[in-house]
Amino acid sequence: MAKRKNPLKDLDAFLKQEAKNFVQPNKVEETTKEESATTYSIDRESNASLDQKEVIKFLSELKIKDSDSFYQVLKSATEKSGLESSENKMLVNTILYLQNKEGWKEAIKDYWS
Repeated sequence: MAKRKNPLKDLDAFLKQEAKNFVQPNKVEETTKEESATTYSIDRESNASLDQKEVIKFLSELKIKDSDSFYQVLKSATEKSGLESSENKMLVNTILYLQNKEGWKEAIKDYWS
């Protein structure tokens, strides 16, 4: 009895081989080393610092535990960096929308007035 060929497997193997010829992907370990090398100063007086992984871990835990506090942290950080740019204004508006899904138009009006 003849064995059936699976053209999808053949096509998948061919595409994987061709992709290797075009682009060599970075190893995952290299990107995590670069991410962990980035540090952020929390408090200038205490010289404490966090790396990017710790900041992400803190923010993700805060989002799970108390999403209102999470949004407040993001909004405060955006406000401290300045509200002159359109990106920061859009970010604040998005945060206000997420905090007040029912009355988001009023929340945005109240914030900017």
